[in-house]
Amino acid sequence: MSKVGPFGIHWFRRDLRVAGNEALLENLKATQGRTVGVFCFDKEFLSRDDFSVNRFQFFINTMAELKKELVALGSDLLVLDIGPQDAFPKLFKELGHEPSVISFNRDYEPFAVKRDAQMKELFLEQGIDVITKRDHLLIEPHELTKPKPKTPLDEGYKVYTPFSKTWLKMYSQPDFFKRVKSQKSGFEYLKKVKENNVERVFSLSWSDLLEDVARLDVFDTYQNQNQKHVSVEIPKAGSLQALQLLDDFVSKIDSYGDNRDFPRLKATSKLSMFLKNGSITVPQIIYYLKLKPYAKKTTGRDIYLSELIWREFYYHVLARFPYVEKEAFIEKYRDIKWENNSSYFESWKEGKTGFPIVDAGMRELKKTGWMHNRVRMIVASFLTKDLLIDWKWGEKYFMEVLLDGDLAPNNGGWQWAASTGCDPQPYFRIFNPWLQSKRFDPQGEYIKTYIPELEGYDIKKLHEPILGHDTYPEPIIDHKAQKEKALAMYKACRVD
Repeated sequence: MSKVGPFGIHWFRRDLRVAGNEALLENLKATQGRTVGVFCFDKEFLSRDDFSVNRFQFFINTMAELKKELVALGSDLLVLDIGPQDAFPKLFKELGHEPSVISFNRDYEPFAVKRDAQMKELFLEQGIDVITKRDHLLIEPHELTKPKPKTPLDEGYKVYTPFSKTWLKMYSQPDFFKRVKSQKSGFEYLKKVKENNVERVFSLSWSDLLEDVARLDVFDTYQNQNQKHVSVEIPKAGSLQALQLLDDFVSKIDSYGDNRDFPRLKATSKLSMFLKNGSITVPQIIYYLKLKPYAKKTTGRDIYLSELIWREFYYHVLARFPYVEKEAFIEKYRDIKWENNSSYFESWKEGKTGFPIVDAGMRELKKTGWMHNRVRMIVASFLTKDLLIDWKWGEKYFMEVLLDGDLAPNNGGWQWAASTGCDPQPYFRIFNPWLQSKRFDPQGEYIKTYIPELEGYDIKKLHEPILGHDTYPEPIIDHKAQKEKALAMYKACRVD
């Protein structure tokens, strides 16, 4: 039973941080510091067929950093073993009464939108005040509407360029720019955390509310069970690590436009896995890097901002057209006659296709849980337009393996590569893996990092079929022949 009076609960989801967490901070203000945190492990999430043990471990480690931070501030995080629909009623029963306020930050995935609507209704029926805020996006999907749409279904943007122009125009407006400027206090707070100089701004912990918190909290159980199955080295997690990566990227951003496509240069920010968990947000990155609206992309900062806008575009697409989670956005490509050769698919997954740039990428993915973005495009094009395998197979595998696997950008990226989604590359644009290799890894440094059997191989011969090697496989397909089959496959779906 609860020992104290009115208090608030912040329901953490993909906002695993304190800095700049507006819903949490408003809750804190409303309760004069009497706010505690809750996270619910939803069985629907844990039972997805694209569940990733490695990504889940990074998520758990991020939660561990959050819990440590909250305890230092005078609060705590309670981790429950059931979905929110059952978790909150059970928790209220344990407490003996409801909190005065519950806060959470909005999400835009189809499952999350439905869940949050149900939970908000439940909370309001219980007489609980509900605080919801925008968080990991700068501009929410419902805020961007096409001018003069013919029907409600036509309100959402389907092409990146007009979307980005509207997005940039809105960002230029004072009300939206304030969202960026407001991130200053969050970074000031993180600086104090880094210096171990934070005040205890919370005045309530779960031990003040419940006699036996340990009986309900399952965090250690999940941590111990999942860790046994991890197959890659898990990077450091949490807001301070995200800030460190952001600091490191400051010295690279001016040359980002020139270097981002070359995997050996390590010129990207690697912040996507932190964005996935909410250790950092798009508005925070924009503030810290001083990214300004641009008319034309002329600097590294402009190009990096355009990549963040692509991320927001894919969330917009998922929210406006939720069916893309399950099928191709372009209707005529929903019935493509993919060949779906399972042997080819296994060779692709294992990095044994005989195409070094493809194999290096797939081996990097398996070994580290990460893959350079240019290489992601190459391997996705290769799977769909060389091996003629359904993009959904690749999308699912990426979600199973990537530490930064995130539904909206992963789905958007795969549908872009397969020419089935919003604003995709044209179906007839098919990457030549030999030319991609020669252009973006001319010295073979990236290839040789992940394919050690080619360590002493002639650099010039890395970008053409390798025949008769003792251990490295010969190409499993002929690119030119497969390209012609791919074009015929797509043309068969076209309606003139």
